[in-house]
Amino acid sequence: MNGHKLWSDDEREFITKLFPDIDAICKQLPHRTRVAVLDQCRKMNFRRHIHFWTAAEISKLRRMYPAASKEDICSIFSHSTWINIRQVARYHGMRRDRKPYKKTGIVPLDQVRDKCFDIRWTMVDLDQASRTKSYFQKSNWIGKRLNYKALGKAVRALDGRLRVEWPD
Repeated sequence: MNGHKLWSDDEREFITKLFPDIDAICKQLPHRTRVAVLDQCRKMNFRRHIHFWTAAEISKLRRMYPAASKEDICSIFSHSTWINIRQVARYHGMRRDRKPYKKTGIVPLDQVRDKCFDIRWTMVDLDQASRTKSYFQKSNWIGKRLNYKALGKAVRALDGRLRVEWPD
């Protein structure tokens, strides 16, 4: 009616043979768009397999999710992508363990960041407590000299002491 080519029986056979693999169908039918192929699959009542998570899978995910690597989790739950696994975990209230802050190579700054990680402070919290605007959250020491005044304020906010040691 609208000038679109009608689907032939041969094209429908390709769909029935190759159905779950939409990319293969599109390669076999280059004159059809991906949307047209998906629409024809829908009209032929073909649907992708939907996996429903079992309680055993969720409990296994609950044990693994905080500390295991993404690759290990994806290999065990091969029926789902990492994005889907994250969504299931978030729905069930699971969280990944926090990663420590990356080392900067500046010893006093690394010690301040380690202390913040230990007491579960973010760099935003450190900036608010030390009144340094956004010095720590925006990593303003990168490419510049270290602001020792801001570092001193951070140490005081964390109830620490600065100490200078001289080599013998």
